[in-house]
Amino acid sequence: MKVHNLALAAAMMIGLMNVAGAAVAQTKIFVINEEKIRRESKVGKEMSVSLGSVREQGVQKLGLKSLGDEIKTEQTALQPQTQALTKEAIEKNPTLKARVESLNKKTSEYLQKADYLNQNLEQQNGALNVAFAQVMEPAVTHVAKEVGADVVLSYASTWYVKDATDISAKVIARLDATVPTLAALQAAIQPAGGAAKPATPAKPQGGQ
Repeated sequence: MKVHNLALAAAMMIGLMNVAGAAVAQTKIFVINEEKIRRESKVGKEMSVSLGSVREQGVQKLGLKSLGDEIKTEQTALQPQTQALTKEAIEKNPTLKARVESLNKKTSEYLQKADYLNQNLEQQNGALNVAFAQVMEPAVTHVAKEVGADVVLSYASTWYVKDATDISAKVIARLDATVPTLAALQAAIQPAGGAAKPATPAKPQGGQ
């Protein structure tokens, strides 16, 4: 009797394992590469161009280009005069000391302004990424239903991906058809938060 029960239990266990294995085998798993979608979609490309434009405007408004040129010129001129001198020797030469201090002041100003601009760009890039994620979600959902996916994973968190399971190109096509521009992106997220267009970084207080 016990042997019979054991055999029956074993048969049931094998049956359950086969059912579970079949269920796993039938699960349709796909992946997306968010970085690729951001990089290759029309709206993603426009986002990059917009950030580049903001950066160029910031560089111009903050005077980073001219300040950087001044620093480079002065460094080139001072190098042959200071490279063989100790700090004490430079201190004893009032003219040279003044030039070195002026260069250090300009370098500090440049770094301060560059850091300010980078912080502004990071903030704007973060805001754009949040908005992009909001419009990418319905695109992923649409494509997932279209291909009959049970699960869609992030490429960044997946160690092994077969090319056939990557639906990034389909998501890009869906985004290009539904949210092809920054204007369309901003219109799509208005009900969720009324996000404003990125602004050009202003000059930091105390800047020249």
